[in-house]
Amino acid sequence: MKECRTMKTKTLLLLVISFFLLGSQVVSSQSKAGNLPVFDFSKDYPQKKVRLQDIADIEYVPLETTDDILLGGMASLSAVTDKYILVHEFQRGDIFVFDRTTGKLYSHFNHKGSSGMEYTWINVGTILDEKKEEIYVCAQYIQVYSLKGEYKRTLKINTFGNEMSIYNFDDESLLIYEGVIIEPGRESKTKKDPYYLVSKKDGSLISVLDIHFSKRYSNKIVQQLEGNMWRSLVMTYPKNPYYGQDLMIADISSDTLYQLSPDKGLIPLLTRKPSTHAVEPRSIWTPFLTTDKFLQFGTFLLDFNSKGGKIPTFMYDFKTGEISKLSILDAEFAVKPYGLGEWDIGATPAISKNMAAELIQAQSMIEAYHKKRLVGNGNKVAEKLVEDDNPVVRILKFK
Repeated sequence: MKECRTMKTKTLLLLVISFFLLGSQVVSSQSKAGNLPVFDFSKDYPQKKVRLQDIADIEYVPLETTDDILLGGMASLSAVTDKYILVHEFQRGDIFVFDRTTGKLYSHFNHKGSSGMEYTWINVGTILDEKKEEIYVCAQYIQVYSLKGEYKRTLKINTFGNEMSIYNFDDESLLIYEGVIIEPGRESKTKKDPYYLVSKKDGSLISVLDIHFSKRYSNKIVQQLEGNMWRSLVMTYPKNPYYGQDLMIADISSDTLYQLSPDKGLIPLLTRKPSTHAVEPRSIWTPFLTTDKFLQFGTFLLDFNSKGGKIPTFMYDFKTGEISKLSILDAEFAVKPYGLGEWDIGATPAISKNMAAELIQAQSMIEAYHKKRLVGNGNKVAEKLVEDDNPVVRILKFK
């Protein structure tokens, strides 16, 4: 990200160079694939183009702007619930809770510090539990606060040692994913069962998911430097996006794409060929968006010599079982001189099923308003904006 007002996250494959920061039975994920639909990485699938405004109703929620409520360029949209919108800034440590209907500020706090009730920075993100009215700040440990920012408890789950992702799973548990450890000398510490549930109450282990890998691969490699120093090369891409309360899991070490549901457990949806174990550089798939009608996912080569670029996307139609190459055209913002441009979903926050949300900068809203492109309540929102206002939340409700 850049320190600017551009809030709309683009789905780009980026090569990022960064310094390294320091109970239950399981079965093989591969053995459960069964007779699933197959995605063939080598096949030339037919092209399908759809217009975003034809498949989704659009709503805009302007976030309140005052001298004390200013979001920086690193602001991240974390969750949109029935009542609230949660935004955090990982480096500055600011956490904002806005009213879901009006966009008015409900609360703002920053507990960046070194005490046991604070966090150094928000390296793994934030989680909003609307039912319990709690916010989980995932830093070195998971700090739990009320919606107003009062400290409640600490879950002693150390996130600094490994690459980790943390998700809201159900009323009682969080889902933890631990990445591959590439630090020289510690590679053997990598878990073969990287997905597990922990208690929201005290961080204790509840269960390990039925996803077991005899061999794991990473989106990072070690680059050796002088004097026994090293750093990691990281290929970043969206992982495990929400589908309402469910999650879509396409692990780099698995040939099966799963839907993880609190009610139904682990459901295999798609398998792939060639196998992820077959060739180097590895062909990766990553889910972007799931609705009741289709699954949108992207593919790329895990090639650390690549300069990166746009990820081609595909659609799996749940009703027909058909797979096609997909372009979703955005008539409001992704407009190019030769016509409509593709909609890039980016990292979708936690939100209800059949919905997605993203931050749109005020300047882009104003430009689209003057060119008469906005739909829904977009014109009503945009006519009151000035360029320095906070971004607007665009909520997409897929039909």
